[in-house]
Amino acid sequence: PSTLLLLAMLMAHSVHAGAPAADTVAARIARVVQRDSITVLVTDSGLGGLAVAADLDARVRKTGAYAKVRIIFANALPESNRGYNRMKTTQQKVRVFNDALVGMAREYAPDVILVACNTLSVLIPQTAFVADSPIPVLGIVGTGVEMLHDRLVAEPGSTAIIFGTETTIGAGTHRRMLIERGIDPGRIVTQACPNLAGAIETDASGSTVASAVQGFSAEASSAIGTRGGRVLAGLCCTHYGYAADRFRDALAANGAGMVEIIDPNTRMNDVLFPPDRRRVTQSPLCTVDVVSRAVISPEERSSIGGLVEAVSPATAAALRTYLLNRDLFPFNPDATE
Repeated sequence: PSTLLLLAMLMAHSVHAGAPAADTVAARIARVVQRDSITVLVTDSGLGGLAVAADLDARVRKTGAYAKVRIIFANALPESNRGYNRMKTTQQKVRVFNDALVGMAREYAPDVILVACNTLSVLIPQTAFVADSPIPVLGIVGTGVEMLHDRLVAEPGSTAIIFGTETTIGAGTHRRMLIERGIDPGRIVTQACPNLAGAIETDASGSTVASAVQGFSAEASSAIGTRGGRVLAGLCCTHYGYAADRFRDALAANGAGMVEIIDPNTRMNDVLFPPDRRRVTQSPLCTVDVVSRAVISPEERSSIGGLVEAVSPATAAALRTYLLNRDLFPFNPDATE
């Protein structure tokens, strides 16, 4: 699929909700990718999105498509024990995320913001920031929808399972966008995975993650029943890509015949590398920084750092030496809506 089609899909849910028009955002992105030096801010409500930052670093170094790229991974989590899925109302989630976007943009003046988080991507259209800022903000939801749609069309007998956090599944954005594109609702199964993202951050290879993935896969498999056909496992939380093999094995163990993993982490950066973007240097200068308002524990740094090391040593190193900035954005846990 073309880069322009991917961009349209990335912004489709924002347009649906009344955010800036897709062609306006596309035009902004088109201007960004014409530059030789850019600053890209990647954000997530945790550390799953570091996979996207790592992929971007690796692509820049491999392709030489940009002479200089500064990558900032900014954690949008306000406190280590105050995740968005624990917030009681959508209004509170939107307020906190909007404050995070404002603070990150003020601190780093990025050319583009990639929201490498499904939980936060479904909130983008409701933020004042995306309506007021000239900085293009792209969410990962459209990437996953496009990938699932393409495979569902190519495999008429297949069924998609959308694995996600409670916020992502509750919003229903992936399901709605697939149905709007002509997919039979009966071919879509949604499965919330409470607390799995946090478990992956702490110990991606541990027994807690293995047990949780097994349980969620069993629930999703029971919803599919005996309909047969290929199972498309949509990992619609950036953390879940770190456990892709566990999802594949667990689904197979629960009776799924052919299992295909759909991981949007691998495709989110496509918009920054259009087909007509040529190499401009043999020695690109690419830097990676990690900043967080919330404390990132040694266990989290070890778990996620070990997973991104092979893709991008620079990203792993930046995580190990991350900047703790309590003033990155304001957060009042006692504020009422």
